[in-house]
Amino acid sequence: MTTLAHVSDLHFGRPAVSERLDALRGFLDGVGPDAIAVSGDLTQRCTNREFTQARAYLDSLGEIAPRLVIPGNHDIRWIGAVARNLGFVGLLREQAHILKYSRYRKYISDDLSPSLEVPGAVIAGVNTAHGISRGSLTRRFRDLGVIGHVKHADIERVRAAFEAADPAAARIVMIHHNPIRGELSGRHGLANTEQALHAFSDLGTELILCGHDHQDAVHTIEKGAHGLVISTAGTISNRIKPGRASSFNLVHTDADNLRIVAHSWKKGEGFVPSEDRTFPRHTLSRPT
Repeated sequence: MTTLAHVSDLHFGRPAVSERLDALRGFLDGVGPDAIAVSGDLTQRCTNREFTQARAYLDSLGEIAPRLVIPGNHDIRWIGAVARNLGFVGLLREQAHILKYSRYRKYISDDLSPSLEVPGAVIAGVNTAHGISRGSLTRRFRDLGVIGHVKHADIERVRAAFEAADPAAARIVMIHHNPIRGELSGRHGLANTEQALHAFSDLGTELILCGHDHQDAVHTIEKGAHGLVISTAGTISNRIKPGRASSFNLVHTDADNLRIVAHSWKKGEGFVPSEDRTFPRHTLSRPT
């Protein structure tokens, strides 16, 4: 069995809660997962100080297991996103694009859509955080700069990661924005949900990891040839939805099943199991 820890929305800065961050690290150290997947929003305001704190924490998680990290919408510089869309073609737009991700690249990684393979699973990370961009525009003004989208180039990166992986490995995609409408927020995190889910399904994806909505949830949806399981991790910070607790997910996969166990924060007890769901793997329906 392969065990993955899925953590999201750490929000270093004012929303961060050291007690929960320390408890999470201690919990994972005891579990000893095969990999730790962090699906974005490492910071609250994308400041150098917040990124320094986030990097130190990620390094401590890296001492427990290999980690895979992607940016969230809070991890990009809005001035870069705005400048890129208002600027002229050529150098200005290119420099604005570089500025947009400059702090993430400085402190975390140059690779915005990394992948990781461990025995039993391959995780393809996809950057969906592009700030104010054409692909993320919706009819709702309040979505401006918050909604994400999946680019065609990243679909091809997922394809390459899957094709290079062990045929028996569970195929997992990690994005920041939730492709399922949030129960409490009432909105999708992706502007191109349908196209993205169809594309991922066509590549043989079995599981999608995401965050953004600050609400833990597990869904299954039929797209294309087989069912997709979508696991949304909550936030470790205090930016929780009413009636919800800080949370993260453990994913267990073997030859036959995917099992997702959500763990929620309880004062005085730490992180305890709160939801446990198992789904059969659809390995026989993968594209050849």
